[in-house]
Amino acid sequence: MGKLTEQPLAELIREISIKGLSGTLRVEHERVQTAIYFDKGQLIYAASNLRTLRLREYLTSHGLLSGKQTAQLNNNQSDLDLAAALAAAGTLRQKDIDALLATLVSDVLRVSLLWLEGTWEFDPRARLVDPVRVEVETSTLLREAAQRMPINFVSGRFRNPGEVISRAAKVDRATKFQPTESFVLSRLDKPLSLEELVSLSGLREPEAQRVIYGLALADLVTREHWQNAFRTESPKPGREQPTAPITTAASSAQSEQSDNWISADIENEAVEEFLKRLATAISHYEVLELPTTAKLNEIKDTYYAMARRYHPDRFHLKSGTKLHAQISSAFARVTQAYETLANPNARAGYDQTLERARQFAQVEAKADKTSRAAESGEAFDDESADSETGVGRAQYCFKEGFGALEQGRISAAIKYLAQAARLAPQEAHYRAYYGRALAADPNTRRLAENEIQAAVRLQPANAAFRTMLAQLYFDLKFHRRAQTELDRALAIDPHHAPANLLLRKLEKSRKVG
Repeated sequence: MGKLTEQPLAELIREISIKGLSGTLRVEHERVQTAIYFDKGQLIYAASNLRTLRLREYLTSHGLLSGKQTAQLNNNQSDLDLAAALAAAGTLRQKDIDALLATLVSDVLRVSLLWLEGTWEFDPRARLVDPVRVEVETSTLLREAAQRMPINFVSGRFRNPGEVISRAAKVDRATKFQPTESFVLSRLDKPLSLEELVSLSGLREPEAQRVIYGLALADLVTREHWQNAFRTESPKPGREQPTAPITTAASSAQSEQSDNWISADIENEAVEEFLKRLATAISHYEVLELPTTAKLNEIKDTYYAMARRYHPDRFHLKSGTKLHAQISSAFARVTQAYETLANPNARAGYDQTLERARQFAQVEAKADKTSRAAESGEAFDDESADSETGVGRAQYCFKEGFGALEQGRISAAIKYLAQAARLAPQEAHYRAYYGRALAADPNTRRLAENEIQAAVRLQPANAAFRTMLAQLYFDLKFHRRAQTELDRALAIDPHHAPANLLLRKLEKSRKVG
């Protein structure tokens, strides 16, 4: 039994797996409890007392049972008993139940792995009676957890810069690594000290430590020093016994405090630089610091790298502060840029918008030349100039309005986008984003519907516009309408990221409701 501040759940799972233990690990955080079951080191099942992490909720949210069917289920059954009953009755196929249980267990672990306060207790005598063996990607979950833990906490798990890090004897080639993970592993042709590996990684020290910690939790690299919870247990055959830290308690505390201060200073500097850069970024390409010719894999790699560094979840200790609000707003722009550029259809439309803005600059130059010609008495074509200037003016207003909308300047966005929509009412993008700007202001939200619907009529096969309309209905709490538009958007593009994200929000709101 112990505290999660001293032995986080991720390290407990790793140690139980390494030592091949069987039993039940129970963790508790603010009255929320999770039980994790192991058989000879393999994680076979996990359950939580959170209502939103129960099988009944998942059956409805994943569309396997209707709300009416779920209401008829026995409330007193455990999740495993319920799963067995559904399979025995033929209500669901066993493979569908197994897949849903795997998703449920993974979500239970994702939540619990982020608890850094609370208590834990391992009972080797408590075994799971049910023969279930849920297959979850424990290695991936542990690496994900490391990326989401507070940077100061991760830095504090490395107390000795001279600690030796080496590559694991066997690394599954099918493992999907992030670019930074692959690069760090490629540096380990021979064992290196932590300090040397950080230096060779090319990453900032806190980020390098985060990557190394995740790889070590997943047993993809071995550390010289672990703070073990089960010191009397022997490891699995073929595995090396991890050793206890060699530093004294006093020097450890001093080192941890020093590392945390250094990490905080480095991180704050990086965040300030990130916020300052995004404040001046105009296009999605500038937000992600990519050229307009960037390939899809470059876009994904860049987004994931930025997510690891600047996702608001990493700064949860600053929740409620002005800085956290700025980070959340800035990262929303990063997410929007990624979702647009990673979707071929959305990117094509966005590139067209940028091209129109570029053409407008040429039109403006021509308009200036025409104006000077008029002042000097030279002949020019009034109709042609007026037409080109009108088109250029609409493009200019859209560009300014779109930039203001991305930066959260709603009043300015409404002003410019209204002009663009008025000057070019048949341009679907102008109408859609004008509606989106109206929707961002609670006082004009109901006016937004007409504009977004106009865009949908002009381009009925545009999944992005239908998702905007669904988002509006969701904000207005018209959930049935939102679901209808989401169904239409996903029928057009099943992989449309904003539509899938909104769908998850809609499902979550139903659970809460």
